[in-house]
Amino acid sequence: MKLTNLFWGIWGLSCACLLLLSCAGQDEPGDVTPTQPGTVIRMEKPQYVFGFLGQDKYSYCPSALKQSDGSVHLFFCGNPQNQIMVDNIFHLKINPDGSQTEAKSVLQPGPSGSWDDHHTCDPSVVEGEFKWGDATYKYALFFLSNKYDVYYNEIGVAFSNSLGADTWVKYPTQIVKKTWSNDGDQLIGGGGKSWGVGQPSVVSLDGKGELLLTYTVGDISGTRIVWTRLDLSDVDNYTTSPPRTIVQSGLYDITGKARDYTCNSDFAIDQEADKIVMIRPVQPMPSDYPNYINASLEIDYMNLSDFMNNRGSWTPLYRINPEDTGYPRNHNAALLRDNFGHIENWELPEFYFTVSKAESDVQPSGGSHAEWTYHIWKSKLIEK
Repeated sequence: MKLTNLFWGIWGLSCACLLLLSCAGQDEPGDVTPTQPGTVIRMEKPQYVFGFLGQDKYSYCPSALKQSDGSVHLFFCGNPQNQIMVDNIFHLKINPDGSQTEAKSVLQPGPSGSWDDHHTCDPSVVEGEFKWGDATYKYALFFLSNKYDVYYNEIGVAFSNSLGADTWVKYPTQIVKKTWSNDGDQLIGGGGKSWGVGQPSVVSLDGKGELLLTYTVGDISGTRIVWTRLDLSDVDNYTTSPPRTIVQSGLYDITGKARDYTCNSDFAIDQEADKIVMIRPVQPMPSDYPNYINASLEIDYMNLSDFMNNRGSWTPLYRINPEDTGYPRNHNAALLRDNFGHIENWELPEFYFTVSKAESDVQPSGGSHAEWTYHIWKSKLIEK
């Protein structure tokens, strides 16, 4: 495939929330009083984690699982071949001494004609007990994918009994399908197409098969994150609750004055403290190239019980800006969690995020694409 064709495929797939959709269907900002991020914490100096340095490859969309010995299993989205923008999910292990295993592709697009034969991206991994046929698996890996001949995305899941597995066993069909019933793309105003569903984030509610699954929806009704209870205890007979749009009160845009909308976010929970934490992009995206990824991220929290009853409001912990990271674009982030999606210190979370250079250091052509500067960094919030 030519790079120009593949570029447009990824450009609408995972890098941004919804590139060809307005935010139709969202609440109007109205009269809002922004809640400013806290003044008693700051962001620790970021540390470089991984990138395909010296190659025309990207690494972004991390999912980070901390182990009891201090090591971290990192899953992320990358492309195996230079300048060919076809997404695979990669894995590497970061040892307690900081050394890393070699990054390897562990989940790839399916065979031609399958629902997932184009891109495989946006991993979110959780531990549990997932019985499927005669086998019981310990880990589930949720991912976004799509068919080559359509624009929209859908969500799949794969299973393994080891976080370091070379391959994962895919469930054969989508676990979350697009929101419209007819075949093919959904057309929207201005000649655009609906983005579909994707960017999953999953946490365990019982340590077994009951999961809280959040994901982005982009359709004719607008852009939003929804959540559902997904029971994968018996994969052959899995159940889901009706999806509900997450609470958006307390979220503000880059100006801090207008209500923001949500997409492409990662979540972690502390059930004992009754808290859920979110790391999200702050809208709108900049107008200069690359104008499809965000400059800033924000970490917010609210009561988990309120979240699951669609009430209450988010409180910002910290807004991560280019001044904090040294990069003009900061996007596709993840909270450091344990294997069940639980967070160790919700008040001072650790997080992984993707950086990118911007115009005039990059341009949309050949070896100069912004994507080749997508590298993964990490930081945490600390007390001042």
